[in-house]
Amino acid sequence: MNISEKKRFQIPLEDGHPLKSLCWCGDELVDWATGGTRYQLDGTVVRSRFYWGYPFDRAIVSPNGEYAVVYEVLGTKGLVFQGRKLIREINRSYYHADVYEYPIAVFQLPDGQTGIIHCPDEYNRIEIEEIVSGKRLTKREGKSADFFHSRFQVSLNSEFLLSAGWVWHPLDAVQLFRIPDILRHPTVLDKYAEMNAPAELFEAHGAVFQGNESLIMVGDNGGEPGEEGHFLGRYNLRNARVDLTTKMQEQAGTIMSVNAEYIMGFYECPKLIEIASGKIVQKWPELNSGKQNSSIIHHIDELPPLALDSNHMRFAVAGAKGITVIQLG
Repeated sequence: MNISEKKRFQIPLEDGHPLKSLCWCGDELVDWATGGTRYQLDGTVVRSRFYWGYPFDRAIVSPNGEYAVVYEVLGTKGLVFQGRKLIREINRSYYHADVYEYPIAVFQLPDGQTGIIHCPDEYNRIEIEEIVSGKRLTKREGKSADFFHSRFQVSLNSEFLLSAGWVWHPLDAVQLFRIPDILRHPTVLDKYAEMNAPAELFEAHGAVFQGNESLIMVGDNGGEPGEEGHFLGRYNLRNARVDLTTKMQEQAGTIMSVNAEYIMGFYECPKLIEIASGKIVQKWPELNSGKQNSSIIHHIDELPPLALDSNHMRFAVAGAKGITVIQLG
């Protein structure tokens, strides 16, 4: 199945109205971090008159679109909203908070409620709570493994939780947990959930769920300068093993699943990558998508807001003058 750009939308930005975050809400893009301004694909902008008295610069939205969380990506503060109603404030540990991404995700709990996953007490201690009440579903005693959790993701069926963070000194790594196991026995969160990755993925810079059966990981082999290589691995969630490894032509950076054959990479510019070969099928060099390749981002001067929609095979990249939406097909 050949995939390429099918359609492109351009949404202009007004001078004096900076964009900080982008989240898909149906066929609209919403900047919750600046109060909820809406950007429609036909170029219409519905500006919010609501503003925060704090420098929030990131946002996520619950799968059902009912809740939004705004937060400072290199800070410790966040707010949970239901529509325009403030539900509660959340925080994370100060420890190296100015270095790496705030760890947070929202998802659907088995009883249908919305849950929130974050690290409110310690950098290495994951907690799951009911998003409205704050009731903690992972109460436990003891200490947690030494891991800087970040870039949480939940699989579409809410079965798996991914943490794409790092360990000292620093080294990017990923951990994988089964959410039903967590809710039955929260102490599983305190163990180092090591994955049986091949040597080519010595350092896993990022990962993304591919449906409910696989996890795509991208990283490096940890070689000496001049000998390092960029690799992609496909991890079978059912068999708990890597069933495909291939060398990539370039660094992938942040990745998005497209379908069983392709992923998108966003290091420097968007690029469509064939999973089986690691080859770049198409690039969009006119779109600057930043140089993020880790949860550690304190050293990156510019990170343009991105909105990734794997379910509809589309992505949005914000620039100085406007937002570009690429529909794949």
